[in-house]
Amino acid sequence: MNALTLKKDTSVKLINRKKHKFFPILLALPPLFWQFFFFVLPMSFLMILTFWKVEFYKPVPSFVFDNWIKVLGSNSFQRAFIYTFEMSLISSIVVILIALPAAMIIALRVSEKYQPLLIALLVVPVFTSYVLRAYAWQIILSPNGLINWIIGFIGLDPQFMLGGDFALQVGYLTLCLPVVILILTFALLGIDKSHLEAASNLGCLPYQVFLHVLIPSIKAGLLLAITTIFMLTFSDYIAPLLLSGSNPPTLSILIVDTIKSGSQWPRAAVIGIVMMVCIGFVLMLSQYISKRGTN
Repeated sequence: MNALTLKKDTSVKLINRKKHKFFPILLALPPLFWQFFFFVLPMSFLMILTFWKVEFYKPVPSFVFDNWIKVLGSNSFQRAFIYTFEMSLISSIVVILIALPAAMIIALRVSEKYQPLLIALLVVPVFTSYVLRAYAWQIILSPNGLINWIIGFIGLDPQFMLGGDFALQVGYLTLCLPVVILILTFALLGIDKSHLEAASNLGCLPYQVFLHVLIPSIKAGLLLAITTIFMLTFSDYIAPLLLSGSNPPTLSILIVDTIKSGSQWPRAAVIGIVMMVCIGFVLMLSQYISKRGTN
């Protein structure tokens, strides 16, 4: 009986081990299938499309490098790339400068009783239509909008704020600010506040505590926030379309313009691949800096 019981227990343990081995694989299959069918396959087709040619306004399967040569060598693409990169970089700096103090107030100054309420208020804009928010800013910044009404009421001349870099940055702030404040708030809530208190007790000035204790403690969250801002703004289409008037065009606007001019889908695909490569490079750079900081 003891031998039979021992054999049964051993077989049960082996079955349980097999189940435990296959269970993580089963959990990983749905996201892997999702990534394959909705990311890898579309991106693969987009890459193949870059080598096709257009005949009679229709993409035709081929294998030519003309699209890459013409797009990468065109002045319009180069100007749009530089402008998009500059606006994303400026937006990253502006959003961080606004979001970090706001996150510090929520995480370090506000009572724990009211923190969930403020976090909930930040979550609401994230799930509100970005197009709707951009349209709202279009009304506010228009020549007859709220801001110009206030300026006129004071007695000053109205300002034309739509169709430029300022309006574009407002759109980027609308897109990124709530998300970035949430990221930095959760990063700050995860640090040990006793380290900040210990640094202050040892005679460190506030800026020294901020630079040498606080910032290193949230380095991963800060990198994630900067990467998120760059990814969202670099590929954004709504703010350039509705707020800056597509002048000068960003890369996302250039994709649409390229398709409209003779159904040049292959050349638009080249621009899309370049954008994906840039975003991937920024992600890899962020991961490298993060790992280097932890080692």
